Amino acid sequence: MESIFGLVGDGFAVVAADTSAVHSILVHKSNEDKIMVLDSHKLVAASGEPGDRVQFTEYIQKNVALYQFRNGIPLTTAAAANFTRGELATALRKGSGV
Repeated sequence: MESIFGLVGDGFAVVAADTSAVHSILVHKSNEDKIMVLDSHKLVAASGEPGDRVQFTEYIQKNVALYQFRNGIPLTTAAAANFTRGELATALRKGSGV
């Protein structure tokens, strides 16, 4: 079972995630990094199927960087969260078509 926790306090935030990549009862990897840096003030933590998780978080990371490159200013935390939610909703609506 994968676990990700985030705590927010007055002037700080703590993000923690397990590092195991498991399938059923088999542990495939015990040093998987599930927290990705978006920029100097933002992190994203994700769980799920390893391929989907890595591709989605890299997609978000690259698009946040592209926005900053094009506009010269970084996305706000709220804007990055809204973008991530929108992209996740779009991906879930597309589904696998089964």
